[in-house]
Amino acid sequence: MLGCLALFLLCACFAGVAHAGARDAVELQALTDEFVGRSGQILVEGKRPLDFEEALAALHAGEFRPLSEAVPKFGIGAAPVWFHIALRNTDDLPALRALIVGVSWIDRLDVHLRHESGRHVRIAAGDGDAALQHPEAGLGYVFESSFAPGLTDVLIRAETADPLPLPVRLLTPASLLHERTLRAYGYGALYGFLLALVAYNAMLYAGLRERSYLDYALYLGAFILTDLAYTGHGYALLWPAQAGLQRFVILVMMVVFCALGLRFARGFLRLEDSAPRLDRSVQRYAQAGLVAIGAAVVLRSQGMAALVAFLFVLSTSLIMVTLGLDAVRRGVAAGRYLLAAALAAMTGAAATALGVWRGLPYSLATLHVAELGVALEGILLALGLAHRVREHRRARESAEHLASIDSLTGLLNRRAFLERAAPLWSTALRNDRPLSLLMVDIDHFKSINDRFGHAVGDDVLAAFGKFLFGARREGDLVARWGGEEFILLLPETGLSQAHALGERLRVALGRAHITASYPHPLSASFGLAGRNPGDSLEVLIRAADAQLYRAKAAGRNRVCSPPRSGIGAEALLDGAEQ
Repeated sequence: MLGCLALFLLCACFAGVAHAGARDAVELQALTDEFVGRSGQILVEGKRPLDFEEALAALHAGEFRPLSEAVPKFGIGAAPVWFHIALRNTDDLPALRALIVGVSWIDRLDVHLRHESGRHVRIAAGDGDAALQHPEAGLGYVFESSFAPGLTDVLIRAETADPLPLPVRLLTPASLLHERTLRAYGYGALYGFLLALVAYNAMLYAGLRERSYLDYALYLGAFILTDLAYTGHGYALLWPAQAGLQRFVILVMMVVFCALGLRFARGFLRLEDSAPRLDRSVQRYAQAGLVAIGAAVVLRSQGMAALVAFLFVLSTSLIMVTLGLDAVRRGVAAGRYLLAAALAAMTGAAATALGVWRGLPYSLATLHVAELGVALEGILLALGLAHRVREHRRARESAEHLASIDSLTGLLNRRAFLERAAPLWSTALRNDRPLSLLMVDIDHFKSINDRFGHAVGDDVLAAFGKFLFGARREGDLVARWGGEEFILLLPETGLSQAHALGERLRVALGRAHITASYPHPLSASFGLAGRNPGDSLEVLIRAADAQLYRAKAAGRNRVCSPPRSGIGAEALLDGAEQ
């Protein structure tokens, strides 16, 4: 009897060891889509790697410690870790679940499912070997399995030289489908938006040859490649057989993305012109980051590359914000846009880096906030670049305006007059409408310069230009032709009307004191010509100039026009002078 009792107790003890953790088992049906870290236990390997049986023995010996966080994190270059959770299916039928483990950059992932019946399933995954199961883009490593009724111990070993967060979730088939659909639409919208921005800025660069547009297109393109690598899309779709590339591509692209961001900021703020010393410092910093990550790749040191990449992202975040603050302080209009964009993008990048490394708790929000930050940055910088386009347009319009305006009088210059007169002439010619032209010359202007000086002469010219501009009718074109000569193009105006207008101007000028610096009466001579069939604008100008010469030869202060106007030339010459 005592022997049977001892045998019973021994079997009971063995059963307790064999199913260690059964008392802490979580009901499979009670799990939601949240991370299950707080229901699990963790063991960090020592100097020697453990196989499954050794890890199971350590679990039975109580060497696993309970977790207090939903997602444990182990930093860069951490030792391999074992994660354990005991799951109990209380139904009578197997339950289909998707076990989602880790992030896309884990080098090696071994998942063991051991049922209390002794059935053991082992799955090997990771991006360190192209033969292993690949991560699913945007989700991590997905293991779909059927959990039999009863107790199943889940033991997961994870190893990587990169930062090692270990998120674990259990999803129903419906929840997995929802996650996949959500990711597909989300990444489709994100990449579509960013690619549209890349194409838009590339076209702006092609048309305007402004370096900022090319830099921004490259910067966005680098982020897209970084995100494709970071989320696993690249390894799943673009380089599925290149495990060696996958080991370093995320880290390299993180540095390239930040370096191109700094290049864009330098050009966007025009640091080379406004702050050359700061520009050189930022350039050297970016070059140092690229050299450091290149050295890590050459040395094939994944841990070194990870440390360089994450430190470079964090420090670049601070530099970008500092550049924006400095530009705002210096009154650079573009600085406001860069500061807001840098705060959005680099805060997102820093939050994601800290979330997967250390400093912030890991969550789906911190994992993807960098993408949201860059999308928001894209909107802000698109506004900034639109502001740049408006600045270019205003500058161009200002330059065109200055090129067409006589600086002394503010009237059109000769070139601008001819450009604007051409369509008016074409309209009159096409519709057979009357059009006249007045050439005006200030009388005795040389004596004004000689007696009173060129400063007074300039005042007289400016005041006379203002007088003509104020006296013009709507639709008339007024310009300074050169020296003391001015020209008026009069659409829809016959010779008689033009002559009457010239007389009104001549009389009004004689009664006005147009400038305080020259308080004497001022007079001018007017030469008038009208459009004839077959004439050109050049012919019309020469005809008006000939009439002006006649007015000056006849004693000045008069209006002369061809005799066919209905008013005899002699009458004009004799009756115009007062």
